Amino acid sequence: MKKNTALTQEYAEKMRPLIPLAQKAYGSKSQNTPAHQASRQYTELLVEFVEKNGSLIHLAKELEVSYAGLRRRVFTSSIPAMDNKTSRKKIDPETLEAAVARVREAKAAGTVKYHEQLAHEYYSNGISLSAIAKGLGVANAGPLYYGVQRHVHKTAAR
Repeated sequence: MKKNTALTQEYAEKMRPLIPLAQKAYGSKSQNTPAHQASRQYTELLVEFVEKNGSLIHLAKELEVSYAGLRRRVFTSSIPAMDNKTSRKKIDPETLEAAVARVREAKAAGTVKYHEQLAHEYYSNGISLSAIAKGLGVANAGPLYYGVQRHVHKTAAR
């Protein structure tokens, strides 16, 4: 069955003007900059598009953007922004080493435990995922953020 091309065209027209500004939204989702406002509006349109059974693959091609990026926006749209109060504190080396050890142990216990521990260290203990990645010898924290998002999404669905 071919997805509704009229729906794809309609939403592509609504989203196209938002993309350049939305792509400049860095940092916490709770910021109120023009870039963050455009990003939120873009994401809301994406969620609406998916709820109407639109094809993200076709939309990505039409907008000439990454399918993975569209999917990530939809997937993480319901995840709350992190409270920056805990994320800005300095962590002493011993605390960081202990957090990395807990994450390593959880990773050995399986993916679900690993993602759960990453989320705990990040949200509850305020440990930077970049610091944890460095401690684990991982080149970048992207996969760790993905793990946290997976955990939050799964627990929100329960």
